[in-house]
Amino acid sequence: MSDEQPQTPQQRAETFAISFRTNANSMAMAYGGPLYLVGSMLTSLEPGDVDLRLQLTREDLEEWFGKGADEYAIEWSPGRWAREREQLKQSRRMTRRWRGYPARRFDFQFQTTLFSDVDGLPIMREGKPSMRLDTVPLSYFAAGRGEP
Repeated sequence: MSDEQPQTPQQRAETFAISFRTNANSMAMAYGGPLYLVGSMLTSLEPGDVDLRLQLTREDLEEWFGKGADEYAIEWSPGRWAREREQLKQSRRMTRRWRGYPARRFDFQFQTTLFSDVDGLPIMREGKPSMRLDTVPLSYFAAGRGEP
């Protein structure tokens, strides 16, 4: 028998963050926003999945996917279809690449958010745990917005 104590959810999340850092930085730079781990990976000993949320402004989301990419209506816009397809594609790619570690599947989503004027970070929902996975300086996300 092993004397090793099982990792707490926080320890497991930190270990995952380190091993996933290269992917997180690549995704953050590719889409232009910080990537966060949220959900049961941060709170449960046996998480159901790995929930990843890439935070973007509404303007950036529409630049990527088109008008209506963040609208929730009965009939989906072409922008909404494009967004959902990309989320599915990224979720499947990560699930295949990281098969079984640290959970059985990945759920990747783009989220529109407001960013703080004070520190430049996304304004996250209170009471919901999150961990930033990328290490991209926030100033890099301003590239192409009036600066060289």
